[in-house]
Amino acid sequence: MASLVLTDSSQLTSDSQHLELAKGGCISEFRWNGGGNFHGKPWEDHLPTDCDVVMHLLATYLDTQLPPVPQNPDSRPFTSQYLVKAPDNPPKDRKGLLIHQVQLRPPHFVVLDDTTTLDVGKGYNNFFHTILLFLHLIKTKEHAMLGRVNLGPSGINILWVIDS
Repeated sequence: MASLVLTDSSQLTSDSQHLELAKGGCISEFRWNGGGNFHGKPWEDHLPTDCDVVMHLLATYLDTQLPPVPQNPDSRPFTSQYLVKAPDNPPKDRKGLLIHQVQLRPPHFVVLDDTTTLDVGKGYNNFFHTILLFLHLIKTKEHAMLGRVNLGPSGINILWVIDS
């Protein structure tokens, strides 16, 4: 069975030489601070880490689920409102929840909640724990609403990953 690979925010291809996160079960080849081999060559620093790739996939998915931002209908709604990547800093006047990648190498993410920075710790689990914390806060503080989209069962149901 050919695998599908996301090449940008809207295109899929069956060319599996782009990345190899899902070679074994789940994403067993995941390297949080690096990446896999490409054409027999090892990953290098100028390439995106596996965290970068998975964050891009999640952000792209959520970009397709949220309605456009009225002030900028051509922008990517999740990426422009809920994600800030280093070296950029979040706007000083921002409110609500936001995922902030505070460091590129090795990747490190935090959740910003109004004036509070929530850091789940460094290392291998930082990326996934940050995503889980973000989803938990959406569920508990925002009544499962990300903007106008319900992330629970009556919406896109991405919150099932944190339900017991």
